[in-house]
Amino acid sequence: QLSVLQISHIAGGSPLASAVPMAPPAVAKGPAQIQLERLDQVFGPGYFEHGRLVFTVARDVAGVMKVAHRLQARVNETLGAMVEVIMEHVKHELWQKLHDSASNCSLSKGAEVPEAQVTDIPEGIRQHPYRRDRLPTLEVLLLWNDTETGATRGRCLYTMANPEVPSLDQVDDIFAQIEPYFAKRWLAAQLQLAPPVRGEFEEVDEAADAVDTHVGAGHVVTVLACHPHGFASIASSETEGYGVAHVSQVKPLPFQAMTDDAGIAKICFLPAALNKLQVPETERFYGTEVSLMASEIKTLDQGFTRVSVTLTPKAVASVIVHVFEMPRKLPQSDETDGIIDWAAEERSPLSSATVGLTSLKGSSVVQLKHSEGDTYVAEGVAEGCVTAEVKCPGYATEEQTLMLLVGPNEFYFPLEASAR
Repeated sequence: QLSVLQISHIAGGSPLASAVPMAPPAVAKGPAQIQLERLDQVFGPGYFEHGRLVFTVARDVAGVMKVAHRLQARVNETLGAMVEVIMEHVKHELWQKLHDSASNCSLSKGAEVPEAQVTDIPEGIRQHPYRRDRLPTLEVLLLWNDTETGATRGRCLYTMANPEVPSLDQVDDIFAQIEPYFAKRWLAAQLQLAPPVRGEFEEVDEAADAVDTHVGAGHVVTVLACHPHGFASIASSETEGYGVAHVSQVKPLPFQAMTDDAGIAKICFLPAALNKLQVPETERFYGTEVSLMASEIKTLDQGFTRVSVTLTPKAVASVIVHVFEMPRKLPQSDETDGIIDWAAEERSPLSSATVGLTSLKGSSVVQLKHSEGDTYVAEGVAEGCVTAEVKCPGYATEEQTLMLLVGPNEFYFPLEASAR
């Protein structure tokens, strides 16, 4: 019998090439992933909540002001309060005089004076229009604050230099170049707990027992944007040299954020027709998933999309254990068939005891904390059978199997002195 390597060698092929499986072809990126990477290259994953659009307009060039005003109306209508439009007027006549003076007198053009700016534009973001070789007749500059450093950053979204002049027919085309930079949307997910699951025989006092729905900080919230990956029959320069993606390789685009102290997670994501908001399971509550359709996402002029996510708390029990000294003479219990109602008796508390609960399903141990007197308490214990072990110096160890139900559970452990 010949091995695969020997047969390949006899046939004249390369043994190594026959033995090593072919690697699957690289999969082309989907349109949404390509768009997201381009946005991240400009803004980073943090994006921004509010920005400024500076419209630089040559006001002495015929027709430019009308184009700027119509473009401003289009921006305000679509982008709303997310950006503030600031008009910066320049004159070609003044630009011409400055350049003639600089050429004739060999003067250098100085830096921008902050006091003369229409808004704060730090040095290095752009070259001032009057210092350029060609004055822009219309330019759109986006300014925003970096989410990590707080520094002002900027990017030119559109520019047209003299002698070219924009027309009213070009407003839609100009806006089409600006709009992709605002493709992301902000989502504010408010996490809250549903009323706790109560036991069958647990009494509910609506006035005294207020439900705590607070979730708090540190919980991960994920948005899965289910973008299409494209069509296998359509090829482009972006997909050239790549294989067609199998359905198992197409995954949603994930976006994550952490909740703050108020239980709110702010997520900036690239919305798809279907988006799924996921909260993983924790010790306090079960995980959940909420579908968010594109029609439910607010446009930029409407601000944040706010979603309230109600989480189901886990069925947990609270445990109260009373540890006290066994009296030398037991109370009378003839009328109760030998059952002593320790709650009605006077007890000698043992405050130095150790009380532990061990689940019968696993090895998890819960230590009860001493509250006051003979009381030891534990909150948030999973329901079910547990083994309770009570130890105290100078007394015999007591061990019992208990059944914990949802809600409060109260037990009494009289310990007998070891010297007896």
